[in-house]
Amino acid sequence: MKAGKKVLFKLLLVVCAGHPVQILAQMNISGKPGLIYIPTADLMEDGTFSIGYNYNPSNYAIKFNKPSDASSENITYVNLAILPRLEVNINLLNPSKRLVYLEGGIGDRQADIKYVFLKEKRQVPSMAIILSAPFGVDNSLLTHVIVATKHIPVAKSINAGVTVGIGSPYSIGRRTNANDILSDFRLQDKRDSANHYLVGPFGGVNVNFSKKGGILAEWDSQHVNVGAYATLFKRLTIQAGLLGGNQLSVGTSYTVPLLRKNKQASSQKEAEQPEVVSVPIGSAVAGEKTTQAVLTDYENLAVDSVGNRVYYEQRLYRNPFIGMIKLVTPLMSQLINEFVPLFQGVPIARYQFGNSVSTSTISSLERAEFARSHPFDSRHYKLDFRLQPEFIAQFGFRDQTVESKINLLLQSQLYLSRGLVLNWGVLFPISNKLDNQALNVRPAPTFLNQFLALNGRNFMSLSAGLFYNDQYGLNAQYRHADLTSNWSYGVETGLTGFYYFPENGFYYESLSHLLLIADVAYRFQKRDITIKVSGGQYLHQDRGGRIDLFRQMGNVEVGLFATKTINGTTGGFNFAIPIPPGRIAQSQRLRLRSSEEFRWEYAYTRGYNIGTRYKVGYQLDALLRQYHGSYLQNQYR
Repeated sequence: MKAGKKVLFKLLLVVCAGHPVQILAQMNISGKPGLIYIPTADLMEDGTFSIGYNYNPSNYAIKFNKPSDASSENITYVNLAILPRLEVNINLLNPSKRLVYLEGGIGDRQADIKYVFLKEKRQVPSMAIILSAPFGVDNSLLTHVIVATKHIPVAKSINAGVTVGIGSPYSIGRRTNANDILSDFRLQDKRDSANHYLVGPFGGVNVNFSKKGGILAEWDSQHVNVGAYATLFKRLTIQAGLLGGNQLSVGTSYTVPLLRKNKQASSQKEAEQPEVVSVPIGSAVAGEKTTQAVLTDYENLAVDSVGNRVYYEQRLYRNPFIGMIKLVTPLMSQLINEFVPLFQGVPIARYQFGNSVSTSTISSLERAEFARSHPFDSRHYKLDFRLQPEFIAQFGFRDQTVESKINLLLQSQLYLSRGLVLNWGVLFPISNKLDNQALNVRPAPTFLNQFLALNGRNFMSLSAGLFYNDQYGLNAQYRHADLTSNWSYGVETGLTGFYYFPENGFYYESLSHLLLIADVAYRFQKRDITIKVSGGQYLHQDRGGRIDLFRQMGNVEVGLFATKTINGTTGGFNFAIPIPPGRIAQSQRLRLRSSEEFRWEYAYTRGYNIGTRYKVGYQLDALLRQYHGSYLQNQYR
């Protein structure tokens, strides 16, 4: 103990010296940038996402350390730099062996936030505060610390990151896991646990070699630990540590930047103006196979040579910027400088590329002129089949951590008129450990959807049929959204009932579920952040409100939310990601592809129907967020 504190004092002196050096973040046991047990104040680049796993041996078990339940521990985690100085971490701790008396729980769920309030400079270390959310029950990796880190160049390719910090012995948590995460709090003393985590002073050193690996040494407030790690392919890290000199801990993590600069956009901005060639699309310029291959990805493509404008529709990419920028080069020789993406045949807005992306709305008169000059023709669309994985899940019990239903949907759309499509398909069940639904091949959600642009700022979506989440009926969404403005608002209503397909036949109940929700949203354009406040009546006559924070990060969208209704209070996260590989096989008239996105939401509290709703093909506000001018501009920088 005394030796550890002497080392810690020496580290404190070193922290105030040296030069700022950027190194790759090494993850600690709970998935935060750190060493083995201790966190650091390292500043992760905005949009950096990490996922990983750690094994904690039994002699140093943080939760399962009593003689009656002694066990090594498995910790899985995700970590995201959701803002330039702010990280969100979610981790799950479970015993490695089966403990019968704990089968009724899922595991030790925990959410932490880290804020770097001081950035590293020549004579100043970076400093951060890390706090665990108080919503958990009997959490073990609770982190309430202030930490400082300084990077010191040792040699040309060797850097040392020195960290010191102090952890509070007190925390706030809930007594019971009820339906209200904002109730039944208590003050806890972590020192009541045998292997309490991060109580008192701690510190350590990370010696990094050419950003490819390094060695670690730390005092974790109880033990001296040493270890090493290696970084492979710039993203995969494998690590091992010797705890207290007698037991081995191992782990791995994978890190990926979500905010990656678009290379094609960069090359487009830097390119010189090409020589003007006056030929129609699809002929001599089309003589180049690469150009023709690119144009084949698009549907309902029409050129307005007078306005130097192109109208087009693309269903391959979740991020419309990719579809837009890929079209710039093939059409540049046509002097096309204005791009109008369509959704179900309806123009969204106008975009021009130069040194920046210029966005402008389309008036009612301009929309009427487009409809007159470009009559709807369903032959302009491919027979497009898409594969959509469906993962319906909730965290369950320790013997089955995730209760899930997994299906594969083969879906398509029939274009009936401008804005009106029939969504249909076939559902192939893969597994069901969630409910008693039979594993029978059945129709996928089948419904009509009419998308309307009333003018440049007012949009509607009207749906009728069999929706997702076993609800059928009617749904209407309205949104006022200027795609150059920060503010938007909308309302959604629906009347639905329960349905499902047994092995033989079709079962349904009466239309008895009224949904009525209004919202207002504000967008922070610099970071593509949207805050939305909504409220009204959800399914099961549950009334209340919800606040969402969305961050668009290139091809990915992540969100955090909190909901309070008469059924309870909960919170959670959601995300939407593209599904590879995209195009699988394609001809002029036929295409097979993966669906453009996978969207999923997790709520902390289960089983109380808090703020429950169903899903139609798309949520109108989520669709329009993708076409906001700032979202496209921020990718074009």
